[in-house]
Amino acid sequence: MHHLRDMALFVEVVNTRNFSKAARNLDMPASTLSRRISVLEKEIGLRLLNRTTRRVELTQAGATYFAKCAHLVEEAKIAHEDLSQSVTQARGTLRLSCSPDFATLYLPPILKEFTHLYPDVNVDLDLTVRRVDLVGESFDAALRIGGLQDSALVGRHIANLQLGLFAAPEYLAVAPELELPSDLMSHQCIRMRGRSRDSSWTLHANGSRLQDALGDTQEVQVHGRFTANSVAMIRKLALLGAGIGVMDVAMVQSDLRLGSLVRVLPEWAMHPVPLTLLTPSRLMPARVRLFSDFLTNALKPNPL
Repeated sequence: MHHLRDMALFVEVVNTRNFSKAARNLDMPASTLSRRISVLEKEIGLRLLNRTTRRVELTQAGATYFAKCAHLVEEAKIAHEDLSQSVTQARGTLRLSCSPDFATLYLPPILKEFTHLYPDVNVDLDLTVRRVDLVGESFDAALRIGGLQDSALVGRHIANLQLGLFAAPEYLAVAPELELPSDLMSHQCIRMRGRSRDSSWTLHANGSRLQDALGDTQEVQVHGRFTANSVAMIRKLALLGAGIGVMDVAMVQSDLRLGSLVRVLPEWAMHPVPLTLLTPSRLMPARVRLFSDFLTNALKPNPL
């Protein structure tokens, strides 16, 4: 049992990168903590940490050990909370990785309301397009858009992003006629860079009349002066009248109400894109489980 306790001490030292800070968090003398880590290293037979007067750094062996034991320590904590019936108490810091676009456009009001409901929860956001190592970097969860490749992680489907075509009234006032998907070939289309088929858009009919007349699906070759790897940039360009952009319907609700954007070809839509919350384990702290439920409810689609 002392091995698990020493693992927990080691994980705290790695998370703080400072023996004094870790000792304060653990409510124990720094000398005792240092001695316990030294004993752990002797038992393993490898140095896990390089100590300096200001900072603690992982050795290669330490990084490997941390990647394996951090998850075990977290699950042990959760199991203890569950047995003591305190797992329903949301507390601590929710460490969440998410793409900058999605976080900026969607999360501020959601996080504000969530932390209002659960005042003992803090939020640490890592806004990046890279796929972070949830276990090795001690993240609680990551929000991913589109297909998943992390088979070792646990995924919960949060929502489907409903994609439509939108443009500013100023653009449409001087643009060519737009009644059918094939008309898009004559328009300025703002495309998402980096996708394998960013030069063509596949549209699906929403109404039976269109399905009878044109079929379920229309694939159109599109052109335009602008491509971008940011949905926020595509929205800004569309608002400025640069062309037609593909965006999530929920993302442009305020623009539609203000009349600064309108939906074009409303009887056609792109295929929905799934949004998934990934966690390292099904054993989740209350802050993660409650946030998952809260986010799912917050992103329920609203009719236009």
